[in-house]
Amino acid sequence: YGGSEALSAIESAKDCFKAFKGSLPAARSKLLIDWADLIMKHNQEMAELVTLEMGKPLSESLGEVNYATSFLYHFAGQIRTGLTGEVLTPGLKHWRPINIRQPVGPVVTITPWNFPVAMVTRKAGAAVAAGCSVINAPSEDTPLVSLMLGKLAIEAGFPPGLFNVIPSTIENKRVIGKILCSHHDIAALSFTGSTAVGKLLGAQCSDTVKRVHLELGGNAPLIVFESANLDRAVNGTMLAKFRNAGQACNAANRILVHKSIYAEFVEKLSAKVAKLRLGNGLDRGVSVGPLVNHKAFDKVTLIVNSTLAVSSNNVEVISFDKYSSEGHPFYTPSILSCHENNHLPVFHEEIFGPVAAIYSFETEAEAVDMANNTRYGLQAYVFTQDLSQSWRVSENLEYGMVAVNEGAISSANNPFGGWKESGIGREAGHLGIDEFTEDKLICFGL
Repeated sequence: YGGSEALSAIESAKDCFKAFKGSLPAARSKLLIDWADLIMKHNQEMAELVTLEMGKPLSESLGEVNYATSFLYHFAGQIRTGLTGEVLTPGLKHWRPINIRQPVGPVVTITPWNFPVAMVTRKAGAAVAAGCSVINAPSEDTPLVSLMLGKLAIEAGFPPGLFNVIPSTIENKRVIGKILCSHHDIAALSFTGSTAVGKLLGAQCSDTVKRVHLELGGNAPLIVFESANLDRAVNGTMLAKFRNAGQACNAANRILVHKSIYAEFVEKLSAKVAKLRLGNGLDRGVSVGPLVNHKAFDKVTLIVNSTLAVSSNNVEVISFDKYSSEGHPFYTPSILSCHENNHLPVFHEEIFGPVAAIYSFETEAEAVDMANNTRYGLQAYVFTQDLSQSWRVSENLEYGMVAVNEGAISSANNPFGGWKESGIGREAGHLGIDEFTEDKLICFGL
């Protein structure tokens, strides 16, 4: 698709919004529940499509489908009470001011390839709950997943124009993105992807002063203090680092381990990584699939090679090559034992692959400084048995989300979003619908 289809989608979403914004909350709730039920009815088919398009193991794809529908059920329940407002304190005796919330208008969601089902439902579910129509521009790597979601939305009873899908090539997507971001009939943009592209889209939205929600890159630290339950920390690291072959914006990117337990941690993690099975995501027992494409493979390779070029004598590579890639973008799960060398390229780059870079520290203050030494601020992980330390460190970390003694905390109930150059706004939780609403003051004079 190209520019003409983008303009048609805008007209369709605009026409739909005129009627849909006045729909009853219960009706929106039913649409979301029916959509979720149909997705679950076709969960195997959709999961296989995810694996075929972007490579993750089928078990992870099935988990993503369940995760994706949880957002629809969540927003369906949340919106049943409507968009609540509040009665305000009057500034004059005869005033009676109230604040109400209304749907912002037609919205654009630009979604990534790494979680191609869940990122659509997390955005579109909140927007539809709020009373908005949606245009989804999926990644060029995973268009079929969004098209299937669109087909099921129609079967669920979505009116024409409520959920529009515009698949495209990477070249056409630049044209489509510019049209969607600059068009005056689009009220808001919700984007998940790289920080560089997010900045570009945000700038394109500025001329029409759109509501912008950005969920961008991460360089997540995972800190293991000397009091940590080491087995729990290792298991949490495996989940935070190697899920989806490390292709997640909140994947553990810099693993910081106290010097006194560094060697034992590396040994235990290595034993776990050695058991990972690399291969075709549709094959039984595979735990790590290929990277999404050769460009992604080349990026991970470049980061590792540039790191070794800077400090090959001080970085130990622990790799377990058991799979013949035969020209496909399979990257062997690996560990880079970097010790105290936090000046390396891998420390400052988002790896987005199955490479665990581990560093050592001696003091809590040093660990926090290392963790905060980045322009990103999406998610951090902390492993400690010291309650005071967990609270203190969590407050001092410059991140939108902190997981304490857990390798994953994303859920429909928890708000998701970052600080600094990791984004603007929040998705899911009690805040997700807010991104697609506007506040309005109505003041009555008696």
